[in-house]
Amino acid sequence: MSPAFNIRSLAFAAEKNTGHFQAMVTDLACVPWCDIGRDDFCTCFENMISHMNDPALKQLFELSLGANFLIASSRPAWIRDFLTENTGFVSMPGHDIGVLEQGKWIKIPILLANDHCAGVVWFIAGLVALKADAVHIPEWAAQMMDARFIDAIDTAEQVVRRCAPDPLNHRFILFPVSQISTEIRFTGGSASLPIALGLKSLLQGTPLSKRFIATGCLDNSGNVRPVAYLDAKLKASRDRGFTCVILPAENHYRINHSNKGIIPVSSMDQAWTMVSLYSEKQENLLFFFSRALQEPASFIDKMDSLPGRWMEKEQVAIKDLLHRIFNDPGLFDRFTRKFYDMVANYALDRCRAIAALAPETLPETWPMASIRWCTANLGLANHLGRVASAEKWELRGQLLLKQVMQLDLNLAADFFNHTLVAAHNRYAFSPDVPDSLTRLLGFMEKRHDMQQEFGCVADPCLERIYGTLVQNSAFCGPRHIGQTEALSRKARLALGENYSQELKPEWVRQYHYLGFARLDAGDVEGARICLTTCLGIRDLNMDVYRCQDLTAWQFFLLCRYLAETVSDYSSALLFTSLVQTALKNFTQHHPWQLIFFNLGRAALLRGDREQALRLMQKSFDICLKTGEGPTIEIMALKPLAFLEKIVPAEQFDAGCYGWEKQLRQAAVHLDTHHFSFFHQRTFKEALDHVRKNHDALFPFSYG
Repeated sequence: MSPAFNIRSLAFAAEKNTGHFQAMVTDLACVPWCDIGRDDFCTCFENMISHMNDPALKQLFELSLGANFLIASSRPAWIRDFLTENTGFVSMPGHDIGVLEQGKWIKIPILLANDHCAGVVWFIAGLVALKADAVHIPEWAAQMMDARFIDAIDTAEQVVRRCAPDPLNHRFILFPVSQISTEIRFTGGSASLPIALGLKSLLQGTPLSKRFIATGCLDNSGNVRPVAYLDAKLKASRDRGFTCVILPAENHYRINHSNKGIIPVSSMDQAWTMVSLYSEKQENLLFFFSRALQEPASFIDKMDSLPGRWMEKEQVAIKDLLHRIFNDPGLFDRFTRKFYDMVANYALDRCRAIAALAPETLPETWPMASIRWCTANLGLANHLGRVASAEKWELRGQLLLKQVMQLDLNLAADFFNHTLVAAHNRYAFSPDVPDSLTRLLGFMEKRHDMQQEFGCVADPCLERIYGTLVQNSAFCGPRHIGQTEALSRKARLALGENYSQELKPEWVRQYHYLGFARLDAGDVEGARICLTTCLGIRDLNMDVYRCQDLTAWQFFLLCRYLAETVSDYSSALLFTSLVQTALKNFTQHHPWQLIFFNLGRAALLRGDREQALRLMQKSFDICLKTGEGPTIEIMALKPLAFLEKIVPAEQFDAGCYGWEKQLRQAAVHLDTHHFSFFHQRTFKEALDHVRKNHDALFPFSYG
């Protein structure tokens, strides 16, 4: 943009060509106050207004000035007063201009089309400090939208609120830069995807690339549905200079354009990845990514930096690389070690993409690398909540186990660890462990005794087995608390408790597990000791600032403790701090559904039904609406059991059919014996059973 492209340019266009002037103001094609003083700006503005005979055009000009004011990264000090004194813009957004000025604002390009034409309209979106509510659409803007367009805006906001931290006391505002009319101009649902991308960019503080434009209908789960008039929209986007178009994957194979500059997506998550990946700030990464595809060794070196969505887009090249890797013993060993570390470091999107493209056949002559691959995929399935996939990798690993136990006991122990976690994910809780694991554990204990004689106190591999057995015992309920305590002591001993600061996070984690087990057993004071040890504090009088420094798991244990204890003044302050922090910082992943559930229980304990409703609803949404798999989905029974007694009956009953269907489908993948109560009861009877027995049905860290 030329520095001189300011209100003088608009004045020239208004005098010479009204159509060109209208295009400039609707496109927000200049910064009107750039390189011009207040007096000259006022003179130019007054001259333009005096020659505008069309009230609608004058109103559009003032709307454009106000929109530029909101989205500007910097403004002259005098422009706000000028707009207030000389234009009607201050009344257009529907809120005080001082409040609006303090908000965050962006412009969003929206592709619109009908039987006769297609084009791009810019919408202005803001996030301002107002009481949280639905997206505010000024009345003059809403009257130009049909019901489907307004529903698309609501859907976009709901999807974004679920996938990003919920800002307290902030509200979205949205309006078009368009001539104001009483006629319907904005129709259909295809604006929901670009609006959602814009709203998320406001929440995340991530600017949208100017090269991109999007079209797509979002459903409530964040899936992108097909749109109409796609050929016309693609032409309009290119005519307006957009080089990349995000569109529904379901439309992708029905279009007649080349694939260059077209990015098909099937979900809001995919669309956001592409927008953030291909932003102007990331241009140099594309070269880096392309180099990773040149040969297998380079791919292995760089695969922990490659975005999962990008790998899906380059699947043909990556499948070929993986085929070559799986047929080379040296490369396969390097690859499985790197992949295992990536899973351990929670690079789940990357690992999921790689696993989906990898060959099914394992190299039979390399059992150690192969079981490492099985263990890593088992771990990935556990993290993603994919119960069926976990069972598949457990079976494949079992076929290799006998060979591996002759070659590397640590690899075998690690595989056993992951199989126990997979059993927990299925709610298959049993104090009995396989004989082969018992024999292996006995040998490793003897090995640790010998290491201690040599002066080496720590055995991380043994600790990992003990740590998983602690969880296994705790999941089996309070009657096993003695065994849980004993295993916890052994786990901490295997890490040399109080011996090394370097290993402190590992042995402190054992107090975390023990805290949940003690709460299940009713040992509140013992749980308090675990909690203060985990947090590294002497008391639990924590304000909101200290709460922000907690990990999600520390936060979870603290909320669980609060839900089990009697309310007093100090715990009431702590409760308020925890709620504020949770609503600001939560993610759509485990254990946040349990954090909100326990905060909801704490709210009920304190007689705050309104807060309990909000918190239980958050818990329910994370369980059922985020695709976390049956392990997490079935946990929706917990908040639902309490919501049934809080929500009006007719409102609750309206959703029961859909909830029951989804939860019964989830239960099919889980332990039949554990969920016999669900299979043998009506939905309402099952909820009543959960409400009375939720701590036994969802023990330990599922509580």
